[in-house]
Order: sequence, then C-alpha cells, then structure tokens
Amino acid sequence: MSNQLYDMKLIPMPYGYIKPIDKFEDFEKVIDVFKEPPFSEPLSLKDKLEEYNGYLKNGLALGYYTASGEIMGYAGIMQEVEDIHKPFFNPNIGILNPFYIYGLATRSGYRGKYMVCSSLVKVINDLAITNKIDFIYLRISAAGSKSEHLCLRLGYDNLYQNGSIPVQSCSFVRIDGKMETDERRFLIKPISQKGHIFLFETGSIKQPYDKIAVYEKNE
Repeated sequence: MSNQLYDMKLIPMPYGYIKPIDKFEDFEKVIDVFKEPPFSEPLSLKDKLEEYNGYLKNGLALGYYTASGEIMGYAGIMQEVEDIHKPFFNPNIGILNPFYIYGLATRSGYRGKYMVCSSLVKVINDLAITNKIDFIYLRISAAGSKSEHLCLRLGYDNLYQNGSIPVQSCSFVRIDGKMETDERRFLIKPISQKGHIFLFETGSIKQPYDKIAVYEKNE
C-alpha cells in the first residue's frame, strides 16, 4: 500500500473485525449502497475506482467485516480539507492536520444490528489520536441524518462560520435522470490541543479548550 495508514493492524470487534479494505471487490460491495434510495447516485466503475484509489494514495478505506470475512460497512477518510469545503472554514485552516470522513455506510442487510458505523467512527477517532491529527470533520444533510445523531453522540458538533452554521448547496443527477439538490452542513471534532484552541479561537466551534486526557495522549 502507498500510505502508512494501511499498515494498521486488524482490530477485533464484537461482531467481527475492522481493518483496511485491501480488495476493490469489497469496496465495490459497500460503495454500491449509495446507488440505493435515498441517495440514488449513478456510480460508474470509473467513479468507484477513482474513489478507492484516492483512499490508497491520501487516506484510508476502513471496512467492518463479519467473522467469516463478509464486509458489512465502511468509513472512508481523507487527510485533507477538500478545496470545495475550504470556503466554509477559517482561511488559516491549512496549519492543521485533518481527517475528513469522506464516506460512511452500512450495507442494507446489516443495518440496525451490529453498530457498524458507530464502531467505525470510534476507530477513526482513535486513529486520529495516534496519528497526531488536529481535527476530524464530515459533511451531512442539513436536514439531519443518522450519521448526525451517531456523530453527536461521539463528540462531534456543528462547524460555525461568523457565528452561524454554514450550509452548502449540492446538486447531482440521480440514477433515474432527475436532478437532485440538497443542503449540506458540517460536523467537526477537535482532537489535539492545537486543533481545539485554533477552532475555538476562530469561532469554528463553541466549546472552549479544556485539557483532558485525549490531548495528553496526543502530545
């Protein structure tokens, strides 16, 4: 593999294990979730290969597998703030090292049974500490989603800009050919002391810095 995140060891879990996705066929099984309603995204083989190769070069695609080796869900992370998102962040955000949760999904047969996405996000939180990441963020539906409720429970909160929650309008053509437009906003979680202080002092988060054990592990 071409980046060190793929060197992480397999993590035993109550319903199987979590590890980097090192087979494209596993990634394809789980990314096809986004072809289903309510997403209905027309993902081509080229789209899926480009996304998977992006993780190999500059991030990590994590899979939660059953004990028998069947993939149940995934979380994809990139080590960047995407250019299309930068207008919603403080202009000096480039001094920090982020994780961006680019994708998060559970296959339909495993939803509501195995805590797939919450387990994956917890592992990402831990990886951020060990890799000296300053903050993690993800983009969600402005109208609310299961991902939002899950991440709020795990210490994430809204990203703010000039005292309000910025919203991004996104449009794409669905599988049925109809144009889909929705509103997105961002959740963010500081990890390092540096990240927390920067995000608070720039007004990106509302919670003041409080030195707790998680920062001491990261220093």
